[in-house]
Amino acid sequence: MTFNPAPKPVHRRRKPTRRERGSFNKVTRDKIIDRDDGLCRVCKGLGTQHHHVMPKSRGGRGVFTNGLLVCQSCHADIHAHNDKLEHWQRQFEIAYGSDYYKDEWDD
Repeated sequence: MTFNPAPKPVHRRRKPTRRERGSFNKVTRDKIIDRDDGLCRVCKGLGTQHHHVMPKSRGGRGVFTNGLLVCQSCHADIHAHNDKLEHWQRQFEIAYGSDYYKDEWDD
């Protein structure tokens, strides 16, 4: 006689995974490009990368109000110099409020 346990119920996640919440989806990336006119916000060159103003490692989510369009060299420069990162964090806090980097599932 074999024992057949009841099948596991299929549950949907109540909220997306941390990885999913940190990524900019296509719609959000396109909105950031439109807002920034396709230009790097630092040097006004061609914007090719989406920067998290509040880094994902600090809880920054992939939301429109946490995205900054930059070129590759300015992106590297922001990550290399904390004062530049803090500058953009202050600017986005002024523009979008203190929770600019959070999504709908954050407290």
